[in-house]
Amino acid sequence: MNPINAIADVLQQVLQFFTGATGSAGLAIILLTVAIKLVLHPLTRRQLRSMKEMQVLAPQITVLRAKYKDNPQQMNTEVMNLYRAHGVNPLSGCLPMLVQLPVLYGLFNVLRREHIFNGATFLGFPLEAVPTVGHILSDPLLAVFPLLVALTTYLQQRMSVTDPQQAKLFLFMPVLVGYFATQFPVGLSLYWITSTAAYILEYYIVVGRGKSPATALTPAGPIGDGSAPVLPKGPPVLSQRPKGAKKK
Repeated sequence: MNPINAIADVLQQVLQFFTGATGSAGLAIILLTVAIKLVLHPLTRRQLRSMKEMQVLAPQITVLRAKYKDNPQQMNTEVMNLYRAHGVNPLSGCLPMLVQLPVLYGLFNVLRREHIFNGATFLGFPLEAVPTVGHILSDPLLAVFPLLVALTTYLQQRMSVTDPQQAKLFLFMPVLVGYFATQFPVGLSLYWITSTAAYILEYYIVVGRGKSPATALTPAGPIGDGSAPVLPKGPPVLSQRPKGAKKK
């Protein structure tokens, strides 16, 4: 049996339980999404902490790349020394994400199943309705779901993407995800909106409000003559020597 389908079957039973308990399929989707987020929060927390640690070291890595741009091997060595010195594993954020994917894909599978909503509505909107352009033209209120999907995606990216170049590349993502929302049922959009809003809340809890650590640091300046890069008028340059290593 396909493990994704097995997970989806369990999630469908939980969804039906919430629907029976609340009398609302839309509220059941929200509760199921929040329940899954709570269960997976320890993994998400670890992933976000890894992201935060990487953001703190980002300006230092930029300096090292500039200093050793003609010596990629030495640059990689110095970057890895920097990671080891501060106990940062650049791959530690990947495992939690991989563990979450089967559960999230299983939920995505459930919400795409035929007759899963049985004609149920949420705030007057049929959860099985697909807000295509034609349907939006006949009922403009349906546009609220693709717009909210795009907006929450934009807010998530603006909050978590700190590299200006990456931010430019990801500008198209909210539009693309918003377009996808016009091809799937309203119930799936409701899940996406709830899940993204929950992630934003988790980000604020773990990483904090305001600018991320990376954006709060002063931009990298010239390289000093010593073995460690220098950032003028900014926070102290973090050591890139592994703990316990003797200074040469």
